[in-house]
Amino acid sequence: MASGRKRWAIRSTGSSFILLVLAIVAMIQIYPSLAFDPDEYVVKVEPGESVQFDLTEETLLTCLRVNEGASPASELRLESSNGSELPGRSPGFIESDRPGLDDQKIYSPVRIFDGIEEGAYTLHNDAESSILCLVDDGAMADDLYGNPWLYLFYVGCCLGLPIGLIGLVLAIMVWTDKRKLPDQFVIINDGRVLISEVDGADIVQEQQIGVPGPFVEGPVEENEERSGDSDKRWVEWDDG
Repeated sequence: MASGRKRWAIRSTGSSFILLVLAIVAMIQIYPSLAFDPDEYVVKVEPGESVQFDLTEETLLTCLRVNEGASPASELRLESSNGSELPGRSPGFIESDRPGLDDQKIYSPVRIFDGIEEGAYTLHNDAESSILCLVDDGAMADDLYGNPWLYLFYVGCCLGLPIGLIGLVLAIMVWTDKRKLPDQFVIINDGRVLISEVDGADIVQEQQIGVPGPFVEGPVEENEERSGDSDKRWVEWDDG
């Protein structure tokens, strides 16, 4: 059983290592797609200005501002073609900051607009000094999900981590078994001492007992003569 655990521990840890390396390689390949490029899927609005744009299909819009050390305020308005304002929502846990392609600027989401239908819209930037960027995350998600490296990343992470955990548990069990001394017991069989382990039938040590058996093997002529004399004495004693 211990050898089987050791074998599966090696297989599990080796498979986990390969899968995690695959996930790292996939992440390197898709990182440029995750980084924020202000020139793609973006409407830029200068401070105090507004920009009109059209949507051809329902999508998800995210408003971003450059993070300069503190979480920026939203200070924006999104209006439809009939003049009604869309409230949107505050960013959640999954809407995290996005690094720029230059690895220097960090863009923070300030407002999320879910399920925006097709049509004409106007975005107002009410801030005094911060540029507002509107990102079409729906189009970005379509491009990202079309990248096969994303699925390899999911496979590497989702399978590599649990398989590695199983391998670690098996390795700990094997290490614990090695620290334990094997339990032994003694069997006396046909004048021999057999020292065997509890979970195995293999004989570890065999010793011959040095005590002679109750019957003597081999020539017994002298013993037979003495036995005959003894029988005669018993007969004489019985006859009185």
